[in-house]
Amino acid sequence: MLFQLLIIICISTNTYASNKLVTLPLSITSLFQATYFYRNTTVPFSFTNCTGVNDADNSDPAENKLLKSRNASFISYSTEFKSLIDSNTTPKLIEQQPVSIPFAHEGGAYVPETNEVWFSANQLPQQNTNVSSINLTTNEVTLLNINNPINTPNGIKYFNSLVYVCSQGTKTIPAAIYAVNPTTLVSKVIVNSWFGYRLNSPNDVTFSTKISGKTFMWFTDPQVAYQQGFAGVPEYQNTVFRYDMLTGELRPVITDLITPNGIAFNQEETVLYVSDTTPTSDIAIVYAYDLTKDGLPMNRRIFSVSSYGIPDGIKVDKYDRVWTAEGDGINVRNSYGTLLGVILGYNLSSNGLISNFELKDNTVIILAQEKLWRLDLAQNVL
Repeated sequence: MLFQLLIIICISTNTYASNKLVTLPLSITSLFQATYFYRNTTVPFSFTNCTGVNDADNSDPAENKLLKSRNASFISYSTEFKSLIDSNTTPKLIEQQPVSIPFAHEGGAYVPETNEVWFSANQLPQQNTNVSSINLTTNEVTLLNINNPINTPNGIKYFNSLVYVCSQGTKTIPAAIYAVNPTTLVSKVIVNSWFGYRLNSPNDVTFSTKISGKTFMWFTDPQVAYQQGFAGVPEYQNTVFRYDMLTGELRPVITDLITPNGIAFNQEETVLYVSDTTPTSDIAIVYAYDLTKDGLPMNRRIFSVSSYGIPDGIKVDKYDRVWTAEGDGINVRNSYGTLLGVILGYNLSSNGLISNFELKDNTVIILAQEKLWRLDLAQNVL
């Protein structure tokens, strides 16, 4: 989705702490017992500076545990999150490429026909058409040879035997949403215009089937490609669109977000989650919307605010927990927005950034730029 450059100090990216879970009370997010504490805006919560805390103190206050979380794999704020982690829950590195090749950046879509998760590369430092897959049986990673290559691919979603890929386009090739047959790898354009205007740069996509008895495709369409210099001047505002899969109607349904990014529904499709993200104005919010009987978003409210970085990819598990890729890792919240725990990203990539991921049964495929990780949880979540 969005390209972020996060500066993380005092973090070693040459090593990786295997299975290490640090349990913290949620109250530490609002109250420190240390005589002095300070957090620089360029570091995650774990790197808050504290004085007046003895790391060897046998009482092991919450601040000491926070210090220890700098070398951990997980932070748990709840028994619910802790139940997902056991002694075998350790991120396993599947593939690594040079830092200059962020091949595992976006997407994260499970494809049942091939038992694969598809994902896309970052468009920076150069534009590309790279969509890859990891086979969940063999862990083999493959660069897919899609017929009719998709320029600057981004968000990906599987629906009804097809894989839908957001193309951000270029200065000469219009942005679009493509549908790809996962068996033949033949792609076709589904939508590329709103009344003759070119799309901005579709970022993420999802589907609903329970609203008004219709099937809708929903996607965020921010002006990110123009802002990053590889697309032309935008022809309309940042928008969230709803596309009727039967009639072909493309309708703007949200137009007041700064930079709409991730998008997902709860299991009953009664709540729509959309992240609003831009590094330049410090917006890092996931909004929740109810839906009218006609399938229009209403009652916008703040669901969560990221304490570090921006909320990029969003997934909702079978328990309606909301998982978001943020600056410190994958944050897991319950349906009320309470933070349950974090899969930490400090040591998973060179800059600590996880843009997206995918959930399948008990497996989390983590897209960490130049590294691809697999995490097998103690419980099925989807």
